[in-house]
Amino acid sequence: MRLVALDVLKASHGPTHEQYVDAAGTAWICTSIKGWLTAPARRTKHDERETGDGAHRSAAYRQTRSMSIEGRFFPLSDTVAWDTAERLLAICPDPGERYPLVVDGAVRPLLAYVEQAGEVLVEQTGPRQWDWSVPVIAADPYRYAVAWASVGPSSAGTDGVGGIATSGSGIVSSSPGIATGTAPTLATATVTGTGTVDNQVVLQATGPTAGVQIADLGGTSIVGIRGTTAAGENLFINTSGRVAFDVPGCPTPIPAYGAVLGGANARGAVWVTGGWPRLRPGDICTFRLTGATGPGTALTVHTRGTWV
Repeated sequence: MRLVALDVLKASHGPTHEQYVDAAGTAWICTSIKGWLTAPARRTKHDERETGDGAHRSAAYRQTRSMSIEGRFFPLSDTVAWDTAERLLAICPDPGERYPLVVDGAVRPLLAYVEQAGEVLVEQTGPRQWDWSVPVIAADPYRYAVAWASVGPSSAGTDGVGGIATSGSGIVSSSPGIATGTAPTLATATVTGTGTVDNQVVLQATGPTAGVQIADLGGTSIVGIRGTTAAGENLFINTSGRVAFDVPGCPTPIPAYGAVLGGANARGAVWVTGGWPRLRPGDICTFRLTGATGPGTALTVHTRGTWV
């Protein structure tokens, strides 16, 4: 059974004509999700050139995604029907909140973050049949994998542990050569891109750290962390231009190109050179954390497949 789920609403949809039945015995079907299988238009401006052919072109960002979810429910009684209608009219009640809309597709479920965008309509159209429609809008026009994929934590040993041992006036060696210890452990994480556009990537550095850097080994990007973080503290860094919701272990959404430490904004603790790292569909990227580390230091990379 394929389902559509949003706040208090859950209904079946798709070609099998199955009906989702809730705890009160009411059967729900979704007959249409207008705008779900739509690529929001590009918001591009063209200013005519006064001294040449053509026009000057602005940046081409996508518009919001507007949708209308429509369907029917079939209650067991008139009392249940009115109670169900009242609950549905209160869907997505917080105007400052963005709610996850999950739609099961034929290949995979995808998620968009939406808010109510107009009148919610509920109308009785038969003795035991009620029609409904819920208009919503997604400020972020992209659709995402329902769950984040996390690689790590990859632990890092204390820098400088092991290596060449020296004493006295110089290096003491004997056949067959210089004896060496264990090299420092470097925390690395390798991730793979999915979807149809750039994935969301969140870097999580777990303390203790001091002046560490996270490098994309296949590119030019280096993300640095100023100062120190204490043992057990987690700094989350969003490397994408879209808000990162529901990141595992992070108590708050992370702003675009932002950072969160202990639930508070920590963008000032982060510097970037070589551009922000990108994870395109099908790409395989390896990230490495270096710098002053200690027992418990770790790197975790969270990714979320993204679809238009």
